[in-house]
Amino acid sequence: MLPDILKDKKIKSILVRKEEYFDVADIKKNHPDLKIDTSKVIVVGKEEFIKAEYVNFLTDFDQSIKYIFKPKK
Repeated sequence: MLPDILKDKKIKSILVRKEEYFDVADIKKNHPDLKIDTSKVIVVGKEEFIKAEYVNFLTDFDQSIKYIFKPKK
């Protein structure tokens, strides 16, 4: 995904070594239409961040699976 799309969605971001990373917690909490590649997450301090290229929109299949296998609370 392009970083500009994530910026338009007002997802928090930081610069690490001159590269932009986006806040994983913000994506998970406020943008259920997005999915992330958890193998590409980095930890800075106690927070998790990811590059825009590893964030995608949910597909129709993802939406179906999400409702079949609801997360445990």
